[in-house]
Amino acid sequence: MNSKVIALVAVIILLAAGAGTFLALNDGRAADRELVDGELQIYGNANGDWKIDERDITALESIISGEAAAGEYSDANLDGVIDENDISQVRALIDGSAQRIWLVDGDGHDKEISRDISRIGCEYYSNTELMLILGQKDKVTAVDNAPYQARDFYFGEGSAVMNMVNMNAPDYELVESMDLDILLTFTYAGAEEKQQKLTDVDVVYLGMYRPNVEEPTKSEYFQGILKAGYIFGCVERAEEYMGWLLDIRDRIDSVTSGISEEDKPTVLMTNYSSSYFQTGVETSTWSVYTSIDPMVQSCILAGGHPAAKDVLTEDQYSGTSSRTLYAVKVAPEAIVAADIDYAFCHCVKYTFAATVVAGPDHGYAVSDQTQMDEALATAQGRDLVDIDNIVIIAGDFRNGASGCMLLAAYMAKILHPDLFADMDPLEYHQSYVSDWMGIEDYDIRSDGVFISPAMA
Repeated sequence: MNSKVIALVAVIILLAAGAGTFLALNDGRAADRELVDGELQIYGNANGDWKIDERDITALESIISGEAAAGEYSDANLDGVIDENDISQVRALIDGSAQRIWLVDGDGHDKEISRDISRIGCEYYSNTELMLILGQKDKVTAVDNAPYQARDFYFGEGSAVMNMVNMNAPDYELVESMDLDILLTFTYAGAEEKQQKLTDVDVVYLGMYRPNVEEPTKSEYFQGILKAGYIFGCVERAEEYMGWLLDIRDRIDSVTSGISEEDKPTVLMTNYSSSYFQTGVETSTWSVYTSIDPMVQSCILAGGHPAAKDVLTEDQYSGTSSRTLYAVKVAPEAIVAADIDYAFCHCVKYTFAATVVAGPDHGYAVSDQTQMDEALATAQGRDLVDIDNIVIIAGDFRNGASGCMLLAAYMAKILHPDLFADMDPLEYHQSYVSDWMGIEDYDIRSDGVFISPAMA
């Protein structure tokens, strides 16, 4: 019996053994799990765990009496004094009556945020989709140009949602005219400048730009979802969504954790637009995503070996100590020399900077698969590299509020179809649209375009 057959048998045994575990994770007790690994970065979290609850009041009472030392987030109203006012603030956070909330944003800045919110501005897909997931759709007043192109999908035909256009270099007069209460930024970059310019708006970077598909509970992304739950008064909904994402992660991991390294296919996570696959220019450099990008994390969770490990330096692969290097330009010789089994090519059509990228149309607002399939045929026709399996993937996986967890499910099915015979990624995707975003009368199989070759 060869090694791959042995590995297959071993993983099937693990899958059977893990079935009970997966069912246990879906028995309605998701809220019992710790959804954030470490301290929830909201002031009032006096006992330093992952949520605001009665235990924080007990901790505050001990601090006020002198029986315990204050923690980093004990000062609930951030006034420099821990007293009965902090207990009142925590009680208000628990029952949802707090007028304001003090927290640390996704980039480490203290923020004071009003909870009197009726007009929300959302940058890019992740924040837009998160607001739908948390039941705030009717309060979304404006989005940037990218989600605006899909406004009928997100908000329904005839929606009055406004276009903030280019939020990479905003027209501040335009944004000010929209009378927003809060603006959720796409990335950490530029958030502080936007706050300085928009003095009457709470500008908040939640952390949605930095998921961690392998360990979601350690991510700024999970912190951000839960912080949003407290900001918008929908904590339970946020916790349920986080639990759903963890269920998907656990189901995939219960299988792929049993695959030996030598039996994992080597997978290149790259882009399509302006690449060799699109242009045919053999001297083109290749964008290779690093380990801090959730697409590479999806590859690892799905049971793939990232080609990035083989073609990048250790420092590059790690994203560098600054955690800002998401992709590296690599000479074509390195890609040609690598032994790559699969290439997954990320596409973006509409950018955060209100530009339109040359490449196939795709996403929730596109129902015609033709352009994605033509892009795949073009890539398959290039002969500089010998990669048997090429897949074109929609940017929605990377840039939406699923944090690439849906991509991990698709990739697991593609890389290991026998091991995931009973898992349908399209069912997860349909649930994301219907159950979480609340979009009705939408069939993920016929109304959107997300991957080529298409998955039945």
